[in-house]
Amino acid sequence: MVVVKPNRLFASLEGLILAGLGLFMLVLSFSQDYWMLLNPKFRWLTGSAGGLLVLCGLAAALAPGRRAGPLKPLVLAALLLVCLAWDRGAFSQPGAGAGAGPFTSAQKQQIASRVTRDGHEYIKINLAELFTLAENGAPEKLNQRYVFRAQVVETPKLKAQGLFAVVRLSVYCCLADAVWVGFLTAPPEAAFPPMGSWVAVYGKLRPRPGAPEKSESQLDSRTNRVSAINQRFLFKADKVTPIQPMAVPYMFEARRQEPYAY
Repeated sequence: MVVVKPNRLFASLEGLILAGLGLFMLVLSFSQDYWMLLNPKFRWLTGSAGGLLVLCGLAAALAPGRRAGPLKPLVLAALLLVCLAWDRGAFSQPGAGAGAGPFTSAQKQQIASRVTRDGHEYIKINLAELFTLAENGAPEKLNQRYVFRAQVVETPKLKAQGLFAVVRLSVYCCLADAVWVGFLTAPPEAAFPPMGSWVAVYGKLRPRPGAPEKSESQLDSRTNRVSAINQRFLFKADKVTPIQPMAVPYMFEARRQEPYAY
């Protein structure tokens, strides 16, 4: 049996690989793939932790007289390889779309919060923001026209009523706490969009008959996923336009006034 004694080389490798893991975290926090793991609002935390890990790893690699065995470097190296295999593009690829990261202040100023279509002005908003707006019930906002982007969900029961659902996942921290947020709507001219397709929906909120005082979320026991389809309002669509699937399909932000996150 060969016994490898702790030595300086293994200690240096351990520190350098630890620094490599920190560098991965640091670069990933600035990449457009970060949303696949966590809410983008935690970029600063991941980046700070990665930077500290780089410093600690370099300090451990350069510490004089430090010794280590081969097991820890091998385990850390395997972990680093798994990280790189998971996202080979973290260091060199552009990620999942140009709009994946949070906007800068300058970009926000350049993005118009309203759009005009067929002679009507529509406020750009996301489904989580519209859901909150509908629940709060401010009259001056309920009567305005809105446009949002969403996925189509159809069921035989809804279609028999001339309706389909428009939904999008709202994420607070990570996908484990994501909630399907949406509204029921009727297609203009009874032209139902394909199930699962992405659409831009233009229109206005309309009170649902016999609506409760507050919408309640529901838990699907099969998928263990919470959904919140607004029970107080329908969305009367003026236009339903097919769009390309969004690079970042989830909603991470909800604002209470214009410009909305959209």
